[in-house]
Amino acid sequence: MPRARLLLLSADHDARHLYVQWFARTSDLVTSCSGSPTEARARLEAQGADVILVDLTPATHWDDWLRLVPDGPHPPVVVLTGWVAHDGRFRHRAFGLGCAAFVAKPCHPRVLAAVLGRVLRGERDISIT
Repeated sequence: MPRARLLLLSADHDARHLYVQWFARTSDLVTSCSGSPTEARARLEAQGADVILVDLTPATHWDDWLRLVPDGPHPPVVVLTGWVAHDGRFRHRAFGLGCAAFVAKPCHPRVLAAVLGRVLRGERDISIT
């Protein structure tokens, strides 16, 4: 995977910690984390990012997290979530909001890193369910 800046958005402190540790050991991703949409927007404006990973849990609100990405050109967004309905409505909603990839939990970090690499190389409409 090329060296890139990842902005990880997750309300789950433990998940943020685990992903940061894993990516630091196994990839060239430089990871920045945020626990709230407000903090995420500030980090994005101050530090920038090459790709955004949004870890959506039942406690998060889709619109709060996904609509924080600015209008116009922005880093691609990858959604990671356990909200995987059999009818695909969450996946369709994510793609409808402009996400580059949708990854269902549980997901091995290696698979997630591979998806991030594909997105960084310009691929879109990636679905891992």
